[in-house]
Amino acid sequence: MNVIKPAKLTKGATIGIVSPSSFSEPFGLGQGVNYLRERGYKVVLGECTKNLTRSGFMAGEDEARARELMDMFANKDVDAIFASRGGYGAMRVLPHLDFGVIKDNPKIFMGYSDITTLHVTIHQRTGLVTFHGPSIEGYAGDNPEKDPPTGKPNIDRALDLLHRAEPWGKIENPPTGMLLRTLVPGSAKGTLFGGNLSMITHTLGTDDPIQTEGRILFFEDVYVSEYDIERLLTHMHLAHKFDGVAGIVIGQFSTFPKRDESQPTLEEVLRDRLGGMQDIPSFTGLCCGHGAMKLVMPEGVKASMDASSPTLSVDESPLAD
Repeated sequence: MNVIKPAKLTKGATIGIVSPSSFSEPFGLGQGVNYLRERGYKVVLGECTKNLTRSGFMAGEDEARARELMDMFANKDVDAIFASRGGYGAMRVLPHLDFGVIKDNPKIFMGYSDITTLHVTIHQRTGLVTFHGPSIEGYAGDNPEKDPPTGKPNIDRALDLLHRAEPWGKIENPPTGMLLRTLVPGSAKGTLFGGNLSMITHTLGTDDPIQTEGRILFFEDVYVSEYDIERLLTHMHLAHKFDGVAGIVIGQFSTFPKRDESQPTLEEVLRDRLGGMQDIPSFTGLCCGHGAMKLVMPEGVKASMDASSPTLSVDESPLAD
């Protein structure tokens, strides 16, 4: 499959905001949208997003959320599409998407968490490079009515990178980020691909299981215990999704549930499940995903990694001029 690169973001571009998963919190969404406008972008809200519609856990009926996303891809005036948030429900829109329209109208698509399902399926069906990065509602942080925004650096970082139609080079933790740790030393080259570990695992057994061979696989998660992580990684092993992987980069696992009983630490689980694969370089600690600091990971471009002195580099431009 040929890789399709969306056009880079330009000054004054029009950004469409969609909610393929859960419904947004109005104060956080409002602050994020207003900040994009302050930065000089035009912003268009999809119907589900604009009306804050709800259906169960989600931002509207499946068909409505799918239509919102498809309308943004089909709209020639929209240059990029950002998810308002993650949450739950993106898998449910897959049967209602027209991947031909997406392929014929390539544009920047960014989100994370539950949006992983869309990253995996869109790229594998169309070849479009997408972006695992911060949500717009996340600009305002956890308490948008009370506290100053905490997600501003993440949005600024994403916007600045999305203007660059060139290899991005090293993807590095911010100075206040956590320490990177080697699991299996060595170096690797491959196509960068991945996202939320739970959502990656949920693709297995569907029409669009994640393809991992020859790729630098990255993953992260939230609200999962060490027990859950062990089970998810074991599932990936049994599904042979680590067979042929070029390398593994592990992001942040945040908001662990508290348990009374004694259990292995996260580091012990990772070393048990991944450390034995001595032919697959791996390291942990990259600030991508659900932590306070959210790096942008382009999905589907050439990258390289050195797990011995942990580094990850994007060696190919993910964007077109």
